[in-house]
Amino acid sequence: MGIYLAEKENFSTFVAQNQYIIIMKKIFLTAFVALMATVSVCAQHEDGDLLYQPRVGITLSTLSGMDDAKMKVNVTYGVECEYFFDDDFSIAGGVLFTDQGAKFNQTDGDYTMKIYYAAFPFTLNYYVLPGLALKAGVQPAYRVKAQMVVGSEKVDFDRAVDVLLGDEGAKMNKFDLAIPVGLSYEYNHITLDARYNFGITKLFSDSDDTVRNQVVAVTLGYKF
Repeated sequence: MGIYLAEKENFSTFVAQNQYIIIMKKIFLTAFVALMATVSVCAQHEDGDLLYQPRVGITLSTLSGMDDAKMKVNVTYGVECEYFFDDDFSIAGGVLFTDQGAKFNQTDGDYTMKIYYAAFPFTLNYYVLPGLALKAGVQPAYRVKAQMVVGSEKVDFDRAVDVLLGDEGAKMNKFDLAIPVGLSYEYNHITLDARYNFGITKLFSDSDDTVRNQVVAVTLGYKF
């Protein structure tokens, strides 16, 4: 009787272990199939592919060289075109409309500097994995307008400088140059892009200050 019970217990243990192995095999098989499905829907681009991508997202901007400048959240949108040399390398260029600048907290009140640009980013992209790209490039931009916002009041920045300081005041540059560095991930034609724009040009001309735009941009796009 004791031998029978021992054999029965060993058999039950054997069955339980095999069931565990079967379950683990099913889990690994399911994970493998899901991974293959993910890779299959990730972009597999070829030599000569030309894709267009509308993009919309946010920017987190501030101004370096100004101790009292605080980060503010803005909106950005535009379109990008990407050409593939092969499945690993591509070049992209486009136009983005961005609201940049910074917030300031002063003893006499808070105000916001809003600087609107039409930016033209150009990047070289290296796909380290299907859908996952590292990118770096150059982004010239043209300033459309600049405003100082105090409460509900909006004042044109250039006009305010002219009135307050005249010809002796430092002028805000119309041209801005930045170096964008970042990465993107494409899944089923939808692309999440994150990049940091290192400001190169000074914000103000005729000034010893080294105030520059510093921007983090995160956008969603759809490639077709």
